[in-house]
Amino acid sequence: MKRYLKIYSIFFKQYLKRLMEYRVDFLIGSIAFLFSQGTGLLFLYIIFQNVSALAGFGIDEILLMYGISLIPKGIDHLFFDNLWLLPRHVRQGGMDRYLLRPINPLYSFLVERFQPDAFGEIILGTALVIATIIRLSIRLSLLHVLALLSFIFIGIFIFTALKLLTSSTSFWLKNSYPLMQITYNISDYTKYPLLIFPKAIQLIMTVIIPYALVSYYPALYVLGSKTYFDVFIYLFSITALLALLALSLWKKGLKHYESAGS
Repeated sequence: MKRYLKIYSIFFKQYLKRLMEYRVDFLIGSIAFLFSQGTGLLFLYIIFQNVSALAGFGIDEILLMYGISLIPKGIDHLFFDNLWLLPRHVRQGGMDRYLLRPINPLYSFLVERFQPDAFGEIILGTALVIATIIRLSIRLSLLHVLALLSFIFIGIFIFTALKLLTSSTSFWLKNSYPLMQITYNISDYTKYPLLIFPKAIQLIMTVIIPYALVSYYPALYVLGSKTYFDVFIYLFSITALLALLALSLWKKGLKHYESAGS
């Protein structure tokens, strides 16, 4: 573990040096993410100009779901965004260098870079959660806060596992980017209550592409509609199965990897 942490610190320092050469790019990226998420807030505001509630949830309760979803999404974006480049590395033979390194290829690939513009998502998500909890007059103890943090931590791996799962198909498809994009875009619906969708969509968003576990169920816990044990067991079991499936596909994909042609 100490060896891997040391390796990560080396990668982190090197990538930070590269970022410092392009500080304006970092600033623009952070502002762009804040702006894109701001448009989502504007859309919700427009919706609630015409309705008083969605599936029994008011604007503050939906903003709570939105904020909870942004934090794990932003953390995944911060640390594990290199997975978006996997299809290109598979097509161009760039995976060769990861297989030649004397460390786990997946770890080496994931820690190669991080995306500091993700702080825009994390900051906005945290602000929304705090603001809505205050507006809803929800009293949270330290145990409640720790429980919510555990849900957010699990939510990170839902995003990462889905990206790993879809990106690993590039070992066969060569270009899995469209599949990754379609799957990732579904996460935009995490800011809405699960009950507004048809039963089939609810099943997909809780079991197959379980983005609803990132925000809807943790929000129900904060609102007092679900117990910690009920939410934790559901989140942990689904996320563990998804992560195991993603790791299995990654390992099979590496065996199928053919490098680049001449």
